Amino acid sequence: ITIGQEQALSSLTPQEPSTIIQFTYTSNAQMYSILKRTAAKCSHISHVYSIGRSTEGRDLLVIEFTNNPGQHELLKPEIKLVGNMHGNEVLGRQLLIYLAQYLCSEYILGNQRIQTIINTTRIHILASMNPDGYELAASEGHLLNGWTNGRTNAQNIDLNRNFPDLTSALYRNRRSRHYRTDHIPIPDAYWFGKVAPETYAVMKWVRSLPFVQSASLHGGDLVISYPFDYSRHPLEERMFSPTPDEQVFKQLARTYSLFASHHEQGWTC
Repeated sequence: ITIGQEQALSSLTPQEPSTIIQFTYTSNAQMYSILKRTAAKCSHISHVYSIGRSTEGRDLLVIEFTNNPGQHELLKPEIKLVGNMHGNEVLGRQLLIYLAQYLCSEYILGNQRIQTIINTTRIHILASMNPDGYELAASEGHLLNGWTNGRTNAQNIDLNRNFPDLTSALYRNRRSRHYRTDHIPIPDAYWFGKVAPETYAVMKWVRSLPFVQSASLHGGDLVISYPFDYSRHPLEERMFSPTPDEQVFKQLARTYSLFASHHEQGWTC
């Protein structure tokens, strides 16, 4: 580093205290410990709860941040962030663990932006939806692990493709005057297939809280995919099929892509 670069870096050093996070991959046991310790450190704005268990019995642990934890408040937006749906895609998992630590630390340090966010919204973070897949991928290590090993859950189910297809139901019924697009029923045929316990837990979670914004972080490519991304005509996959919320989704996608343009990080709303 040259003298000029050193001076430039020193000028960027914040005068206020800032959060220092150890950037390292965490095992499932370490993840649970970090989330619980973070919630204990910030018990006035945070707590942890389980939405269920994985196929092999591991907790699907959520950490929540708000100024009145444990309570849904009328007109306070509920936000859901999910990582590690594919067990061997760990970047999103780690980012959400770091985010939980950051929110707690910065709130305590008096970061006004973070305090405003936590005081006016309720943020739920599920850092790992697929702890079983992660366990398999981690046990093999990055030198031996292929892109499919640990991707699925312990039942060999791809959780990202295990949720019901409501897009097709919307397109089939969109001309019906009385069909509600905000409460599309799950097709009966869906339950004849194999529904993973991790998928079912998230579906119950979604039913229990009125989430207004959600994101699922994946790894491996820079892609942003938002709801109703199937084509109206299944044989024409690239056909543009906008939804009534097209502009909102585009704005969210654009905001995230500009922020993450230097990271290999996929995002699914």
